[in-house]
Amino acid sequence: MTLTVEEYAKHFDMALHLQSSTEQDIREHARAARAANVAACYTNSFWTPVVAEELRGSDVRVGTAISFPYGCTSTALKFAEIDEGLELGATAVDMVLNIGALRDGNHTLVETELAGLVERCEGRAISKLIFEVCFLTDDEIATLTRMCSEAGIDYVKTATGSEGFPTEAQVKIMRDNITNPRTKLKVSGVPRTFTLPATLWMIEKLGVSLIGTRSAAQLVQQYANYLETGD
Repeated sequence: MTLTVEEYAKHFDMALHLQSSTEQDIREHARAARAANVAACYTNSFWTPVVAEELRGSDVRVGTAISFPYGCTSTALKFAEIDEGLELGATAVDMVLNIGALRDGNHTLVETELAGLVERCEGRAISKLIFEVCFLTDDEIATLTRMCSEAGIDYVKTATGSEGFPTEAQVKIMRDNITNPRTKLKVSGVPRTFTLPATLWMIEKLGVSLIGTRSAAQLVQQYANYLETGD
């Protein structure tokens, strides 16, 4: 089945996390996300009110990244950042896992943070947990995916885009260990520029529901051109 341009666009989260971004950069990013009608527009938490202002009246979600990109802040700080983001207008929240805690086998900490994320987002925002799979074993990826499913996380996400790119095998492990129909799969990572064929393959063959990339608006335009011309 061929996706419409609108359906294809909703498979993308458009993110800009450059430390050097100015307010004008953020506004232009949000306007491009709105024009492409992607699923969500992400920035670092400081810019959440600006993005919310630019997206007001649209159905593009206001995304904010929590403990980004390392995930090593305390649980209390993560929860405070989520609470602030929601108050400032966030409707999609991506929290980075404490990878070291998972590798240490500290599942109690991981479960506490997952539960807090779900509780705070319930009825207000979409919840997503970022894995950074390049640091994890296959068993750790499978275990974490099941933990996220059991906690009721809306999306499990492969990477922040600051470290490594997930392999096909790692994406399949995540897909195959989702145990809750509520939980879906999001792919992001380095390189940040996806090609049109690669995105269609991930959507159609790997069961990927969302792709996170700064190139989302360009990809949506490429797909529209492809449907119009067949090239």
